[in-house]
Amino acid sequence: MAISVINMIPNPTIPPRVAQGGLQVLSGIVECRFRGDFGGTGRDTLTFNVGPVAFTGRQSGPPIASCTVSLASFGFDGAARDALWAVDSAEVTNFVNQDKSSGTADLEVVANLAVRGEAGLVLRVNYSLFYTPS
Repeated sequence: MAISVINMIPNPTIPPRVAQGGLQVLSGIVECRFRGDFGGTGRDTLTFNVGPVAFTGRQSGPPIASCTVSLASFGFDGAARDALWAVDSAEVTNFVNQDKSSGTADLEVVANLAVRGEAGLVLRVNYSLFYTPS
């Protein structure tokens, strides 16, 4: 079962006139709630959208983008023994919510998280995304 997004808190973006070569940098916090499994390490997927970014409609294939996701708020609801929290991977997979009239789209980010112990929690992750229109 996928991890649900509770809220998105984007940071102010770097103005395009400041970034070199049209590079867009987006960052922020994703609020979620992911609990570990009893007696083992639970792994699940968090999918969220970031944007809007410039989109010409001519792009084919996946976006030219890179994303880093890291833990921002995590804990253990009780006594902790052999605790683990991790972001196993993160990638920008697709353009979504394409609006050709405004020339924008959002980027879909997929992050794989892990928590050991049923009392382990991940409540927030932060992201930094770098995108260049092709």
